[in-house]
Amino acid sequence: MVKEELIKVVGKGNVLEDEATLKTYAADFSLQPARKPMLVVRPKDRDEVEKVVKFANEQKIPLIPASSKVHFHGETIPEQGGIVVDLTRLDKILEIDTRNRKVKIEPGVTWRKLEEALKEHQQMPLKPLFPHPLKSALTSSLEREPMLIPKYEYAGSVLTMEVVLPTGDIFKTGTASAAKTEEAYPEGPGIDFFRFFEGAEGTMGIITWLNIKTEYLPKHQKPFFIPFSAIEEVAEPLYRLERRHIGNECLVLNRTALATLLAEDFKKEYEKVKHTLPPYTVVLVIAGAPRRPLERIAYEEEALQEIASELLFEPRKTVGGVAGLGETMIQLLRSSQSENNYWKTRYKGSTQDIFFLTTLDRVSSFQKQVFITATEHGYPTDDILIYIQPLERGRACHLEFSFPCDLSSLQEKEKVAKLHRELSQDLINSGAFFSRPYGPWADMVYRKTVVYTNTLKEIKKVFDPRNILNPGKLCF
Repeated sequence: MVKEELIKVVGKGNVLEDEATLKTYAADFSLQPARKPMLVVRPKDRDEVEKVVKFANEQKIPLIPASSKVHFHGETIPEQGGIVVDLTRLDKILEIDTRNRKVKIEPGVTWRKLEEALKEHQQMPLKPLFPHPLKSALTSSLEREPMLIPKYEYAGSVLTMEVVLPTGDIFKTGTASAAKTEEAYPEGPGIDFFRFFEGAEGTMGIITWLNIKTEYLPKHQKPFFIPFSAIEEVAEPLYRLERRHIGNECLVLNRTALATLLAEDFKKEYEKVKHTLPPYTVVLVIAGAPRRPLERIAYEEEALQEIASELLFEPRKTVGGVAGLGETMIQLLRSSQSENNYWKTRYKGSTQDIFFLTTLDRVSSFQKQVFITATEHGYPTDDILIYIQPLERGRACHLEFSFPCDLSSLQEKEKVAKLHRELSQDLINSGAFFSRPYGPWADMVYRKTVVYTNTLKEIKKVFDPRNILNPGKLCF
């Protein structure tokens, strides 16, 4: 009966139940246990999503929204069975507003598709660190993945959206909430509710379009690489650079992460490249667009050199003797990688990430804690990828440790899973702020925040009284 009713909505070819398809949706790149859905349904537009949701709400059937087939944290694994709502057919770029620097996208729009479309308009998306080209740009934005340009993090990249609520009702935020307009700006009648849907892992509603910020594609840009021998040396230069608003992209990679990116023939070149690189490298891109770009680059470079002379570090055109590093880095920042050679899966096929928010002055103490625990578990610290992303012009930072893992090895999976869980709990106890509580982190985070958790549960009851959207995730 369920299958037949869904076929009436989306068509026979878009209701899938074969074993191979269900197995594909049962797992991802994470260590979360695989769980198969009962069906996969592929709507083509908002109206079909609305009908699917209303039917599932009437029948009390769990729905799991999925905007792409690339997932790393278990957020689309059906914890309690149900139907996966595959949104990849909703893949239109509805509007590119160059004057107001925003773009309106559907959930199936990938980072690759968005980058290519915006280039024609001399714009670029505010994207996270080298995202998978087939990942949904809408999902990344909603999940608050940190952007590479720190000055825009304070307000985030999300502007307005259209949501199909778990009851099947349509909800819009910003000026789009007015009955007679599709214009989508943040300001609108009453309180703007868009933050209820950020970081919610599809538990509060299914987003059918989203407006996100864009930035001018630089006409001129100048990359710099600043080597450091120890992680504790990085904080003060970053504080000084960010307070002076120097550069667009600004990030830190350890030699393992940078070598993983740069080795063209991974098996042959990775170890060689890795051991020529400094332990830590600040990547800074000074860019100018669209007005007087060369003047902007000149005064920011002057400020960079002034700070460098005061703190005794050297901004360089390359590190480790890597030829053409500046051009390579710009290419990596501006264009998607091949889906068959995604940087985080190059070493062992997957990485298990631990990331959280902290302040730059605490990075070194967290790094020591991670290395001590990894050593105790027999995990080689030299294999750990480290990424530091300043946020809000240095007020805070995103700190990420990635542990390459071979998911085909049961022994390695168990070792990394134990390390991941124990280390995550220890970091939370030490003050790390896990703002995106995926999988086992949810219980660790929410059991420490009783009032906040109870408030979230009350909001969930308002939006989703029958608890059909992605049950089992977060604290629901």
